[in-house]
Amino acid sequence: MTNKEKSIHNLHQARTTHIRWVNAIKLLVSGIETSPDAIALSPTDSQFGKWFYDEAMLFSLGTSRMVLEEIEELLLTLHDKYMKIYPIYYGQKKKTLISGLLGSKSKASEYEIELSLRYYEEIITLSDKLKHKLRILESQLMSLGEEKFDLIAGFTNVEVPAPCELKIPEPSNNDEEAYYYGTRGRG
Repeated sequence: MTNKEKSIHNLHQARTTHIRWVNAIKLLVSGIETSPDAIALSPTDSQFGKWFYDEAMLFSLGTSRMVLEEIEELLLTLHDKYMKIYPIYYGQKKKTLISGLLGSKSKASEYEIELSLRYYEEIITLSDKLKHKLRILESQLMSLGEEKFDLIAGFTNVEVPAPCELKIPEPSNNDEEAYYYGTRGRG
C-alpha cells in the first residue's frame, strides 16, 4: 500500500470515527444512558481530532490548506456544541433526598432535554458540512501524483530534485542589443 493509499484509508477511518461520535451524542440526547467517557470532550482527545492534528495537518503546506482550516473550524465548533450538551446529562446536579437515598442520578428537565436536542440538530448540520469538507480534501489528495503527495506529506523516502540554477545574462555593451526600460523606450 502506498503512502497515498494509507492516507486516504486513514481519512475514511477518521470520517467513520466522527460519525460514531455524532451517533453517540444522538443516543445521549435520545435518553439512552451513555458513559461520559464514550464521547470525547476535547477535539484533541477524539479519534478524529487525533487523526486531524497528527496526519491531516501534514497537507496544510499544499493546496489543501484552506479546506483544512475550514475542517478545523468545524471540528472546534462541533466540540463546543457538545460541551453545551455534556453538563445537561453529566453535570453535577443537586440530588433530592429521595434520589440520594435510592442512589439514582437526577434526570434532566424537559427544558434541558429540549435544549440538548437543539444543540444536537446544530451538531448534525455542522457534521454534514464537515463530511462535505472531508470529501473535498479526499478529492484534492486523490488528484495529487504519488511523488507530489509524498513531498507535501513530508514522507522521507522521496528524492527531492536539486533546484535549478538560473543563469542571468550579463548586460551587453552593444547598443543594438540593449533593452531600454521606461515608457518611451529608446530615448
